[in-house]
Amino acid sequence: MVVVLALLPGCAKSGPSPEEQKAADEQRDRELQAEIELAILPYQHAVEAFLTATASGDFDAAYGMLAPAYTNMVTKEAFVERVKGNKNFQKRVEVKILRTSAQAGTTHARCVLGELGFAEIDFSTASGTPKISSLKLGGMQALPSPP
Repeated sequence: MVVVLALLPGCAKSGPSPEEQKAADEQRDRELQAEIELAILPYQHAVEAFLTATASGDFDAAYGMLAPAYTNMVTKEAFVERVKGNKNFQKRVEVKILRTSAQAGTTHARCVLGELGFAEIDFSTASGTPKISSLKLGGMQALPSPP
């Protein structure tokens, strides 16, 4: 007895195998993660540079990393006087950006600042370079407030 098998047009394999689909999904996930990391990098660098400047006592550089919306209200002298005495700014900590959202030239970042814990930082992006306009630690404003 001879058995003849024929492939009918409707019975042909459609789409990738489960293994191929899994590999494609994993590749897409890696590419998406890399894109996300690239997008948050400027904000991470801005926070790291600011905290490095304050920890090393380079308050002029730190003040230069602040947004005009902040520096228009708080003088460099007032900023330096208050930041010098704020222990949160006396040492550099690891920065991990958890999430960002942007609207109208402002980017809001939720992050963890090492042992300081959860922080929320607002950046002005109008100049093309992220400049810090607000920094909250544990829900409290960490930057000196206007007089």
